[in-house]
Amino acid sequence: MTSKLSAILLLGLLIIMGATASLAKNDGGISEKFIDQLQAKPMTQTDKTIGNILANKDIKEFAVNREKMIAHNNHVNHKIKTSDITSQKSSGRCWIFAGVNVLRIQAMKNLKVKDLEFSQNYIHFWDKFEKSNYFLQRMIDLADRPIDDREMEMVMRDNIGDGGWWNYFTALVKKYGLAPKEIMPETHNSSATGRMNGFLKLLVKGFGMELRNMARDGISEKDLSQRKEEMLAETYRLLVLHLGQPPTEFTWRHELADTTVEGTVTETYTPKSFFKAAISDDLDDFVALFNYPGKDLYLNYNMTLSRNMYDEPDLMIVNVPIDTMKMYTMKSILDSMPVWFAMDIGQENYSDKGIMRLGIYDYESILGLEFNLPREDLMHLGLIGSTHAMAFMGVDTVDNFPSKWLVENSWGSKRGDDGKWYLYDDWFDRYMYGVIIHKRYLSKDLLDISKSKPIMLTPWDPMGEVVRENN
Repeated sequence: MTSKLSAILLLGLLIIMGATASLAKNDGGISEKFIDQLQAKPMTQTDKTIGNILANKDIKEFAVNREKMIAHNNHVNHKIKTSDITSQKSSGRCWIFAGVNVLRIQAMKNLKVKDLEFSQNYIHFWDKFEKSNYFLQRMIDLADRPIDDREMEMVMRDNIGDGGWWNYFTALVKKYGLAPKEIMPETHNSSATGRMNGFLKLLVKGFGMELRNMARDGISEKDLSQRKEEMLAETYRLLVLHLGQPPTEFTWRHELADTTVEGTVTETYTPKSFFKAAISDDLDDFVALFNYPGKDLYLNYNMTLSRNMYDEPDLMIVNVPIDTMKMYTMKSILDSMPVWFAMDIGQENYSDKGIMRLGIYDYESILGLEFNLPREDLMHLGLIGSTHAMAFMGVDTVDNFPSKWLVENSWGSKRGDDGKWYLYDDWFDRYMYGVIIHKRYLSKDLLDISKSKPIMLTPWDPMGEVVRENN
């Protein structure tokens, strides 16, 4: 009896071990049996045809939804009169271009000129310089942290790149002013920043490691500061070589908008006095409204490590529903005030016609698959993010509700509809992230929230990752 029982127990143990081994072998992996099943299943003739097409063509070339394209029109019943379309070319300066495009409407009015384009290169120069200082100072501040510290890792990312946000733009303009484009025009390296950025990264990040090591060796704060200034002097020289010398004073000759006055007017400015003459709005009076489904609404949030200047505050945003963003955006547009905004430009964007509309590409019908993740999941999974900044310059309304939005891009006049884009309201719901609205259009409740003590988010918070930088 004991022998029989032992045999049964042994057999049971062997069965359990075999099942466990089988589970261990296949748990989470792909079995050969499953692969054989997949490979044994014949392709349908439809899949063969689609596969032949995809082997030779980008799916975007034949996936345009003809029905939606035909339904599109360029009518916009509320437009803000603007100037020529600008081009950021091969650079990530969209946030600068969107910023000056928003400001130049009032600048043309205040300066009484026919046309005006601000120097994006001028702002770009000082952005690079300030970002360099920010990085160097942070390397000193965090010198006692290990190299794999999480905040240290965030600082050591490519924070000297081209990207930025509205608060980057306003901080630079308040400190350094503005200049007309002809005073500090584009250079090859401002229009194609890759090579310059490579040199700058090598130089400044090398300097940062030197400062870190000096601080860890106990070098005095005074000596660290002096060495940092020497480093910044070399950085300034590198930027001058690539972008040109920023003006300290300039003489500007321009035509007045008043057609009864003949000839031109010549005036002398500094960048700060030009900014004061051109812009009447206080740049601190703009509020960032954002929609992030993963955070509580109607609260003020501080996005840690979201600035380009060491002595300026990080970006603060008020998290609101999408419909609230729309309401205040439309209110601003109807008062002829352009709106700076950020979104994911890479999603459902038919650039040949300048159409941003859900379903403009019918990928699902071609591939026989559904891509229907909700907005919140797309954000959390990193599938969509804030990748580009532009300016709203109009809205097409139907029964007092927005149908589509007129957008001024910074990709030149050869793309889109002569440089303009039409952003449909369903696209707004899915891929829009933030708008910048002047406080005069906001309710008292929202203004109070924007002034309230913010909730501090860690640098690696998913909400911060979404809005880190626009290019």
